[in-house]
Amino acid sequence: MFPPRRGNDSLDAGDTYLISVFGTNEMLTAEGKNVCLREYQEGNWAQMWICETSSDDRIGMRNRHTKMLLGWGEHHGLVCAVPHFRVSEWLTFTWLSVGGYSLKVHCGDSDKLRPIQRAESKRWPEFKVGEGCIQLGLRKIRDSVFRRFEWVIPGHLARSSAPYYDGEDADEGINETSIEFLNNYRIKNIISLNSVELSPRQRGWLRAAGISYSHIKTMEYTAVTQEQFDQIWSAYDKARATIVYCGYGDGRTGMAISAIQLFQGRVLETNDYRENGVQCPSQMVALNALSDRINR
Repeated sequence: MFPPRRGNDSLDAGDTYLISVFGTNEMLTAEGKNVCLREYQEGNWAQMWICETSSDDRIGMRNRHTKMLLGWGEHHGLVCAVPHFRVSEWLTFTWLSVGGYSLKVHCGDSDKLRPIQRAESKRWPEFKVGEGCIQLGLRKIRDSVFRRFEWVIPGHLARSSAPYYDGEDADEGINETSIEFLNNYRIKNIISLNSVELSPRQRGWLRAAGISYSHIKTMEYTAVTQEQFDQIWSAYDKARATIVYCGYGDGRTGMAISAIQLFQGRVLETNDYRENGVQCPSQMVALNALSDRINR
């Protein structure tokens, strides 16, 4: 049976979705680089799409099975063929008053949007770029691992909530599913500003998977010390793809992201800190002190 809900779930980075023809059990399914319609199959990764955002807040949908992004391809059809964001992989979902969503893709340049419609001819893929649009349903698969996941530097630096975060720092957990998520994104380094450190057993699972882990204990709504800033940079510099998290993924994570940018030579102001998620005046004071120390 098809899972409940008609397909009006909202899009959130890091969550996993089924994309259907609205009100049916026909699912967008990746088969190689092609995107086809297939009957719903429970647990089929080729029918699961992970929502993520690019460094400039563009939405993309990555197939869980192929690890490739959904986008506009040759012959004006939908394909799932590239691992990194290009213009053609920027998607726009628009909620429809009659239910579900329309999907538009960027064709050739970032200002031109074209709707996706179902193909009427066998010489086309099952979806093509046209003038009308097909009504799609978005169904979120619950209990996603790293909520609010997004790339800060695509392929190099990501941020998110703590794995399995549900309101408390102590919700954090590492298991086979969270390690699979990290492997899917080729993330091999974790910097955690959570107030709770992973257990020795969980750290062992990460080591076995070739994922390094640095815990820089920081309480919620508090500032990182200058010594901890140095620890953050040491954990990031020369490391492979890195994810930074705390609890929810804003204030403490925003401090770490801002610190990394400062160490990289960027000039940041108050608005930049706020855009990174920094919340408290004490956190901004600490970042300004770091900036002064770096630029002496």
